[in-house]
Amino acid sequence: MPDRAVGDPAERDAVLDEGIFAHVGLMAGEGDGAHPVVIPMLYARLGDQLLLHGSPASRLLRTAKGGVAVCVTITLVDDLVLARSGLHHSMNYRSVVVFGTATEVVDHDLKVEALDRLTDHVIPGRMAAIRPHNAKEVRATTVLTMPLDEWSMKVRTGPPVDDDEDLGEPSWAGLIPLGVAAGTPIPDEHMPEGAEVPAHVAGWSRGTTG
Repeated sequence: MPDRAVGDPAERDAVLDEGIFAHVGLMAGEGDGAHPVVIPMLYARLGDQLLLHGSPASRLLRTAKGGVAVCVTITLVDDLVLARSGLHHSMNYRSVVVFGTATEVVDHDLKVEALDRLTDHVIPGRMAAIRPHNAKEVRATTVLTMPLDEWSMKVRTGPPVDDDEDLGEPSWAGLIPLGVAAGTPIPDEHMPEGAEVPAHVAGWSRGTTG
């Protein structure tokens, strides 16, 4: 549906910054053993780069850093769209797909910057409240970067689009808004009794309905 396409990089970045996890797809294996693999992963945006990370033992990351084509998808579902017919039920969503090849980050300082960004993407302000990554942790993590050069974004908003002859049907039609809701933080068992929950934890939210 080309009418749902969005070409503004600022809107793309807003979706990437609001999302929490991506689905990362590529072709793994060779010859008759080649097969598609799609894995959900945490990610972050750092400027015009998309960051992925994980264990050096990860088959997906080991394959991705070898230069194969990678497809990364981030989708935010904003509403369930209920129509007067099953055909016209839909979702309001914002979706970004990034295409390209990934490069391993090997420079120590750049890798630390990327790991800091990955942590703060999920929980803004977290790195300022915890100890820095140590050298062993940095070595034990693979970080990949992908340029945001090739991408596609689609958006659907608004009410259901029913056929005119169905508008008189008694069925309820409209939207069910969806969002990410945060519950009350639960302290770790080793936390001192009565310890205050920091603002960046107590105030965590995602999106307009977080």
